[in-house]
Amino acid sequence: MTPTEQAAPTADLRMMRQSTMLTLGLVVLVGGFVQLLLGVNLPLTPRMILLALLTLGAVAAALAAIPLLLRVSGEAAPTHPLVLALLGTAGAAWLLAVPAPFAGWGWAFLFALAGGVLSCLVGGWWKAAVVLGTYAVIGAGGLIGILTSPAAAPAGADDTADLIVLGTLALFTVMPLSAVWALQVVLRLENARQTAAELAVAKERLRFATDLHDIQGHNLQVIALKSELAERLLATRPEQAAREIADIRVIAQAALDDTRAVVNDYRTVTVAVEVRNAAAVLRSAGIRCEAHIETPGMPTAIGAVFAVAIREAATNVLRHSRATDATIELVLADTGEYRLTVSNNAAGAVRRGGTGLAGLAHRVAAQHGTVQTTRTDDTFTLVVRVPTTGATPDPADAPLPADGAPADPHPPAPVSRVAGR
Repeated sequence: MTPTEQAAPTADLRMMRQSTMLTLGLVVLVGGFVQLLLGVNLPLTPRMILLALLTLGAVAAALAAIPLLLRVSGEAAPTHPLVLALLGTAGAAWLLAVPAPFAGWGWAFLFALAGGVLSCLVGGWWKAAVVLGTYAVIGAGGLIGILTSPAAAPAGADDTADLIVLGTLALFTVMPLSAVWALQVVLRLENARQTAAELAVAKERLRFATDLHDIQGHNLQVIALKSELAERLLATRPEQAAREIADIRVIAQAALDDTRAVVNDYRTVTVAVEVRNAAAVLRSAGIRCEAHIETPGMPTAIGAVFAVAIREAATNVLRHSRATDATIELVLADTGEYRLTVSNNAAGAVRRGGTGLAGLAHRVAAQHGTVQTTRTDDTFTLVVRVPTTGATPDPADAPLPADGAPADPHPPAPVSRVAGR
């Protein structure tokens, strides 16, 4: 699977991205609001006006930098202009609040947040170094401001308020790091699921190619050697050359039979295995899938038809929906028929002109069965019914008639649609 063919993010991943963006945005807005709120009662001086302007600038830079934190780890550089703008405005506000008279610890909220943002963009032990460095700058600045300011009122309620503010500052520094870390874990899990699905497909292709190579390699080598021998004998010993050519025809027919056997075995995987494979593929794509199968005494021919139906249904769920939940049920009904029911939510728009269901209906018709699709709200359901009696061979395996056209002893089963793909 190429990068452009990778599946769209699952609903859970989209929700995780949106919740992380909302959390970071609220943290920025709350930090800016608290920083301005703590300075409301201070005298309106040019210093306070500049502090307010720097706070608003830091809020704008922080909001603009949030999308950088949602990228895959390592894609955004810590020297990005938005990050530098956030550090510059928030740092300038804190430095301006430190000189006597000390404006208060509250003006460090956005600087703490800027340190948290920077820690998300560096790797390894630099994360801890940035967080500790942020604490050190805030602590050193606050101590300098307190020591250089005139003596304050006796300790009491103000000290308690300062302790609350310091604790909140420590929390603000690590909040961006914790939120982004959780998102990065989810992104890695999603990439691991996609990789597992791609490896499963590649493994199955390799298995089929290996089987085909093992079976045909010997036959093709013998055909090549006998063809070369027949060419050499054709002029001097035509009778022996004719025998070699006859052997080539026999070997070629055997090779054709072996190829048909390989393809038939590949197509007629047992229905129980097919249900498990389909459920595993859907789960690897982030879709919760429940599977239930009860098929006592199911003939091989009917099982092959249901295997095709399960593959087609799983393909439709992956290609034509944004499903988060799916169910696969194959049971022997009381009406004397095997019934497959596949349903999923978040069905896509109705699609016309597809060949998947039409091909499935053709196969089901060979077993005197029916195919029905329904859509209720956003739930799409595929129901395939095949009677337990009258199983016939798959027409795809029937020999070709003299004119070369494929045999078609059964008309396609009607596909009953209420709405579908």
